[in-house]
Amino acid sequence: MYEYPQYNFSTDPNSGYNNYQQQQPAPQPPKKKKTNGGLIIGVLIAAIVVGSASGFGGSYLASRLQDDTSQSQPADNDNAPSSSDEQENPEESTNTTPEYHKPDTEVSSDLGTLENTVNMNTTVQYSYEELFDKVNESIVVVKNYVQSSSMLSGESEPGGYTLYGTGSGVIFTTDGYIVTNHHVVEGNSKISVVISDAYSDEEEIEAVVVGSDSATDLAILKISRDQPFTAVALGDSSSLKIGQEVCAIGNPAGLNKTITNGIISGLNRFASEEGGYELSSIQTNAAINPGNSGGGLFDLYGNVVGIVNSKLVSQSSSTTLENLGFAITINEAKPVISDLINYGFVTGRPTIGITTRQINEYTAQLYGLYATGLLVTDIDEDAPVAKSDLRVGDVITKVNGKEIESVSDVQAITKGMHAGDKITLTVSRVIESDSYFGFGGSGRVTTLDIEVELTENKG
Repeated sequence: MYEYPQYNFSTDPNSGYNNYQQQQPAPQPPKKKKTNGGLIIGVLIAAIVVGSASGFGGSYLASRLQDDTSQSQPADNDNAPSSSDEQENPEESTNTTPEYHKPDTEVSSDLGTLENTVNMNTTVQYSYEELFDKVNESIVVVKNYVQSSSMLSGESEPGGYTLYGTGSGVIFTTDGYIVTNHHVVEGNSKISVVISDAYSDEEEIEAVVVGSDSATDLAILKISRDQPFTAVALGDSSSLKIGQEVCAIGNPAGLNKTITNGIISGLNRFASEEGGYELSSIQTNAAINPGNSGGGLFDLYGNVVGIVNSKLVSQSSSTTLENLGFAITINEAKPVISDLINYGFVTGRPTIGITTRQINEYTAQLYGLYATGLLVTDIDEDAPVAKSDLRVGDVITKVNGKEIESVSDVQAITKGMHAGDKITLTVSRVIESDSYFGFGGSGRVTTLDIEVELTENKG
């Protein structure tokens, strides 16, 4: 019988981000001090980054307990770091970034009030050579450093940093604001940016992470120096047409400032894994490779129309996929950029404040549970839900009276809700248990309706 190949949308670590984990002993990113049920990783066309939690837009539940079957198939990555990369230590750099201060004037959601920007070009169309010459100084290498650790003791070396991965970024203001991907900067101990322009052949500057959003896979960096930076215009993706020529510019495989050309192969590509936060993406046949993540997709007028973040790869070794790259539309990105600059997180996105694991019939039997749905594994003590009767070990079976099986079901039910809104969770609870896990096993089971208040997710 013919077996149909399976496909996956791949971002971190290898589709657009040169991650060095597989080439050298992997340094460990710093641990999060507090769980907020945040949106982390699930493989999407809109490039929600691959990781240990899942969530949904509106309000979300998150799962820190990841099933092996949900792992993405990474793209091939043979880009081992050079010896200079392995030995490099940004502590030795003389370039330092002053502490970042938020803008005095709030930036509008369309970025129209953002200072030091470049006007969008709608009249002069460039050749490929002219386009590259016009915008290449705005493309930067983003370096993600983590604290070096001893593989024997597991302890960090004082002041030592190891290059963990690299990606791309786009300077969009002359005073040094940069847009890149969340998965490029995730888990960092230090971020630096390598620029080359009229003022410097190659300069590495330590960057401030202004804000980063896993749900949209976008992050904003800020760098500073005495001289202005070369910036490019963030364009208008609403006018794009299928078949229109575009160019991707980034740093694939360590080859800095590489331009690849193609066309827009598709628009309004919405797809997500379980619990994903969907964004409109541009599909392109311009070559996208490890290191392109966070780079720009440009129209031939020199405007950024998308932020490159993923490619489609096959899970089947017998199936090869080519020229299926994706970029977040710049119009979807602009309000996220605005919020990250103004507040450091995306506003208006509520959360329940819990962490969960999806329970199907198999896992219900495994844990001795009596219901399928979402098992509560953690409750944020600072969220309003902590004051409700919801408990760790409860299995959520319905939301507002509608049966749920996954976080995507909850996404559909809570779409359009805001922080402060209340929802009713129907839960199955074991009130007496002899299970090793403490929440299953033989015993008495009861069903409860619990009203909880949504709170704002601050990343």
